[in-house]
Amino acid sequence: MTSSRFFIMRHGETVYNAARRLQSNHIHTPLTRLGCEQATQMGVVLRNELGERPAVALHVSETGRALQTAALIAEELGIDWVAASRTHDLKEIDMGSWCERSYSDVEAEHGPIVIADHLLRPAPDGEDYPAIAARLNSWIARTGNDGRDHVVVMHGISSRVLRGIMAGYPDHPDHGVPIAPSLVQGSIALIKDGAECVLYGAERGTEHA
Repeated sequence: MTSSRFFIMRHGETVYNAARRLQSNHIHTPLTRLGCEQATQMGVVLRNELGERPAVALHVSETGRALQTAALIAEELGIDWVAASRTHDLKEIDMGSWCERSYSDVEAEHGPIVIADHLLRPAPDGEDYPAIAARLNSWIARTGNDGRDHVVVMHGISSRVLRGIMAGYPDHPDHGVPIAPSLVQGSIALIKDGAECVLYGAERGTEHA
């Protein structure tokens, strides 16, 4: 439980999302026009909540799509994007050799990769959910409980694990770590005092990464 407020956001739609292709954490997949609109709207919602030039700590996954989303959010807030804390701990699930391939091609060879509750089935040579939780717990420990507002821009699957840990969701019966409900792209979840509310967006989310 933390007295800080964490505004956890899922990046906007990318060209890979639109094409139903699994993304990598190592190449830049730019936002679509819709993705830019989603990012800008998240910034507007945060500005209405926090005011102009709020004294927040900005944390961003070290991926092009998250950095681009954060830049548009920072512009709306009037804060310095360059001062953001960038880390691979907030990256998306690593899908191993399936990265950059289309969903349909992978599914033709390996069966369904989108499993119950809009989760991704880990790739044989990729990252599993306990590994995601381990790096996110490391990030939480470094970030600390300093009473400040934190703006966090990251990804669909990894944000669900982070939200699950921070808001005290039960362990997933198949994956053994807390996993929060899926939210659509361009959404904002607010976590304060160990509880979560959806500040903007909605549950569902069939798009990943």
